[in-house]
Amino acid sequence: MQGISWAHFALPTRIHLENDSLYRIGSYVRAFGSRGIILVLKSENKNPEELAILRTALMKHLEGVILYDDLEKEPSSDQIDSATYFVKKAHADLIIAYGGMETFSAAKAVALLATNTLFAADLLNNKGRISNPALPILTIPVEPTMGEELTPSFTLLDSSDGYRKYMEHESLFPVACFYDPKVCQHLTSDSAARSGGATLVYAIESQLSPKSNPLTSALILRAIDMIRRNLPLLYKEPKNEKHISTLLWSSAMTGIAAAACSVGASFAIAWGLKSVANLNFHDALTLILPHVMEYYLTAAPAQYIHIARSLGEDVKDISVIEAAIKAVEGVRRLFIEVNLPMRLSEFDIKKHQLADVARFCASFPQLENSPRALTRHEIESILLAAF
Repeated sequence: MQGISWAHFALPTRIHLENDSLYRIGSYVRAFGSRGIILVLKSENKNPEELAILRTALMKHLEGVILYDDLEKEPSSDQIDSATYFVKKAHADLIIAYGGMETFSAAKAVALLATNTLFAADLLNNKGRISNPALPILTIPVEPTMGEELTPSFTLLDSSDGYRKYMEHESLFPVACFYDPKVCQHLTSDSAARSGGATLVYAIESQLSPKSNPLTSALILRAIDMIRRNLPLLYKEPKNEKHISTLLWSSAMTGIAAAACSVGASFAIAWGLKSVANLNFHDALTLILPHVMEYYLTAAPAQYIHIARSLGEDVKDISVIEAAIKAVEGVRRLFIEVNLPMRLSEFDIKKHQLADVARFCASFPQLENSPRALTRHEIESILLAAF
């Protein structure tokens, strides 16, 4: 992590989780700025009624509030440049991101570009210098988003070469995150399963990271336990506010930990599957995790025992390796219970594409967070096992 690689833990973000919190958000937000841009991707504006409440609440307390919803989905660097130009012209001093992972990525990119004389492609390719901190960012998730609402990082499609690239910067920590379970009332059984399953992937990868420490581990193991207990219930009752709140807390705990110890190979491989084969990112994450865990099996056995216990597995009177295998089995059992896909062959992807996927994701820095070294050929072997 740029600027905080020496720290075992850092989170400056204020967190607020409460029903109807959007009604009161204006009085809190004015501490961070006076002219706000609400940024939302059209594909992630899943609760426009709550967005209207948000806008009204902000207009009562800020000098100016503008809704920017020109971005469709998965914006490219060129589109981010256009959004940045708009933010600069509006003299905005605060960005409010209402949406999911892609909205948060766009908001973080715009916030950093708005204060620096760079184009998005320069940012992604380490050209030029970041001289100034980003504009303050406030995030409002419309669904559990694996903790991306709290991390100082994003991925973005580079228009210059068509590749998805990763960027992080310490000033991209959001100043605040508001979780309102009512905003998530659009969830279906399938979307709840995808969101919760993907959050579990981030949690387990953060636990297995070589950067994991007692602080992050305490948060992650609790998050795993909460997901294991509540995801099947939310799958059956996707509008249940109690289950939604629990999953939002799990997302927050995962994001706090992931900001310190980061995710690993599953993240990189999932973006490879998304970019090369157009798989849904959440599906790719949950599908590949058990196979990545099997590859790591002997590299971090003690961590696997903790994970297995949080997943409700009985690890008494068995060997360390047997306990580690139980962790993988527990993940598979949970994903099957909420009807998540388990094999690549369930999708429109050909075996000959797997080499391209491996080649693509080999450049992601997240591979350095793996407890066991991975080469491009080993990534391809994991993909073949998952086919």
